Amino acid sequence: MTGAAFLKGRLEAVLLAALLVIALAAGGVLILLRVRHDQAVHISATASVLESGEALLDVLCASGLEMATNPPAATQWRAFSSQVESIFAVRKDVQSISVSRDGVTVFQRQAERLDGEAAADAGTAEAAQDERAISRGWLEIGGKPQPVFILSRTRVLPDGSRVVTEATVKREAVSREERRARRAMASLSTFSLIVLSGSFILCAAVLSFAILRDRKREARARQEEHLAFSGVLANGILHDFRNPMSAVRLDAQMLEREMRRQEGFRPARVEELAERVARTMGRMDTVFREFLFLAKPADERPESVDLVTAVRECLDTLGPRLEQAGVTAVFTPPEETVLADAYSAAFRRALMNVLVNATQFAPKGSAITVTLARAAGEVLLDVHNDGAVIRPKMREKIFEMFVTGRPEGTGLGLFLARTAIERCGGTLRALDVPQGATFRFELKEGEWEERSVVSGRSTLNVRDGEKA
Repeated sequence: MTGAAFLKGRLEAVLLAALLVIALAAGGVLILLRVRHDQAVHISATASVLESGEALLDVLCASGLEMATNPPAATQWRAFSSQVESIFAVRKDVQSISVSRDGVTVFQRQAERLDGEAAADAGTAEAAQDERAISRGWLEIGGKPQPVFILSRTRVLPDGSRVVTEATVKREAVSREERRARRAMASLSTFSLIVLSGSFILCAAVLSFAILRDRKREARARQEEHLAFSGVLANGILHDFRNPMSAVRLDAQMLEREMRRQEGFRPARVEELAERVARTMGRMDTVFREFLFLAKPADERPESVDLVTAVRECLDTLGPRLEQAGVTAVFTPPEETVLADAYSAAFRRALMNVLVNATQFAPKGSAITVTLARAAGEVLLDVHNDGAVIRPKMREKIFEMFVTGRPEGTGLGLFLARTAIERCGGTLRALDVPQGATFRFELKEGEWEERSVVSGRSTLNVRDGEKA
């Protein structure tokens, strides 16, 4: 798996994990909201029950029975008892109602039979000093202790007597009060969780589908790229073979003319042409092997290439083409050996393509100038022709695939040249010059140590800049 594919896989995993985290966080928020809602509902229900108890005390105290606590008021007490029974019938949460005067109970009714004394727990508050008081207590109802709220109202009579009216309300009334709200919230929470789960499953399915579709598209794109690359490679082979095949054809034509001379052929000329054909065929075999460099491992190291020899061999191969185009080649090599770290065949392919491009655009009778120099650990090789000046916006575009300035051109020469030089770890670019066109090769300078140096068909051992 490549680094890009690994990073993309990690990104997809992160997206799925982020989606899961978001879903869990949303679920946690819903649960937290439900807990908070239940707390708020409980407080609201408790307040509602207590408010209704206070309203009940208001009704009881409004009867004025605290002023009639003597036997002649028996009729009023019977009416009050009937009112209490009505309250018990309507308010199922009210457990007992009592009235006392100066600590003496003068009236008491229970909604259910008591099996024991009503006992307030330790937290019950006293109502003697308050006009109104609310406390919590326990009553034994049916043999079981039941939690209740004790609401009391104290009134001071003109004679100084204190009348206390108490009502006990079951605390389970709070649960009944909040049950409806909780039921609605539970339904809403359940619905929200179902929607959230469904949304997560749907999003996960869509994301997974998108990932699978993207991978299928990538697989198709890689296949299409391989097919396109195969076509480019085939065109590159044809393009690179066109140059030596043209040279072989021209040499063969010259050899044919030489053999048909009326005064007889010249053996030296025939031998020269035959040797040149043999060298060109050898270089064609080298081009074949060069196209295999794409399948070589990435850790293959370049060789030290003798650039002077490489330039001479390329110019020698292009001799017939230069002669036919009426163009001369000028190359003044430096006295010392110039080495560069490069793949020998790849560098020669690139230089041949640039030289052929210069031959095609150079005017008849002009010269192609090749210069070679060192600069700050690099080797600079310039190929200049006196053809048309390359416009600024075209200096990079001409290196793109299928971009050509000639109707019969393929647009692969400079593209393959730059690709080969970049394979060698160097650069190829068009310089900004006032006249003509100049292409510059920049390669890392070879190290001066005992190592193999490729020079034509022979291998030289170089040490301290000397040929052994």
